[in-house]
Amino acid sequence: MLPTGGKLNSVFRAVLCTGMILVAVTASCVASSIAIGAEQTETVPFRAETHWVEELGARTRLLLADTAHDRRPFLAGVEMELAPGWHTYWRKPGDSGTAAVFGWSKSDNIEYAHVRWPAPARFYKPGDVTYGYDNHVVWPVLVAPREAGKPVMLHLSLFYAACADICVPHEAELELNIPAAKKTEDGFAAAPETDHADAIRAALARVPVTPKNPGLVKAALKGEGAIRQLDVKLAEKTSKPPMLVVEGPYYAWFGVPAVSNEADGVRYAVPVKVDPGKSLKGETLTLTLSRGDKGGYETEYTIPGSKAAAEPKPGAEAGH
Repeated sequence: MLPTGGKLNSVFRAVLCTGMILVAVTASCVASSIAIGAEQTETVPFRAETHWVEELGARTRLLLADTAHDRRPFLAGVEMELAPGWHTYWRKPGDSGTAAVFGWSKSDNIEYAHVRWPAPARFYKPGDVTYGYDNHVVWPVLVAPREAGKPVMLHLSLFYAACADICVPHEAELELNIPAAKKTEDGFAAAPETDHADAIRAALARVPVTPKNPGLVKAALKGEGAIRQLDVKLAEKTSKPPMLVVEGPYYAWFGVPAVSNEADGVRYAVPVKVDPGKSLKGETLTLTLSRGDKGGYETEYTIPGSKAAAEPKPGAEAGH
């Protein structure tokens, strides 16, 4: 039997008070939840590496060497592990394959992200010579922030090929955030390095550099016609000669050199083939002497002569 009169009013007031308490508690919980959510958003834990992106034959991730930036360029790294028997390619793949492509356009607050290529290895197959990496590689990346007081969002769109008996193209999207360093009276507070800093610097030490002595590497193109020879001299005595790779225009092929130790250094005789009707005069070649884990040298050689005038494209006379 339901209560009446004063009893009903007492029950109503009790229920009303209880409801108000529930509303207040609920509102308080919602407000706390929002506050906690906001706090969690503001204090997202710093990550020095992305999760691995697994693909057939390889997996990749993005690394950071620093925990904050003060607008000065900082180091990042793109790490790849390859399954046994698989490899990926250097910037000059060789007779087949494709070099990795690093896209940074989706990043925020960066002036540039420059990828450095560690010294490669040479892979031989019947009728096919390529250059690249097996087992493991880290590409060092020099990143320049645009503004000091803002975090950097580093987003990499990576395209690469992993090859064994077959070549498989892969894509990966990798993203990390690096906060801005705290301001102090003297500028910015020093930020500690991450656990990946040493590995990224070791990879940077594998990148061939310009010789301090400009006469250390010399070159000369010999012969005439389609089949010629490029002579390269390294004025450095060594028991294990560095591996030479020559990069030039698309219409020229540079083969595996014959290597000979001489009293005053190492000589490389590189076979050269040039497409009919093409000339190497005035062209600049890139010469890379790879020592593997010890880096090596990289220099340029411009072939004497003037480049032939470029032929107009079809329709150019009509303004097309």
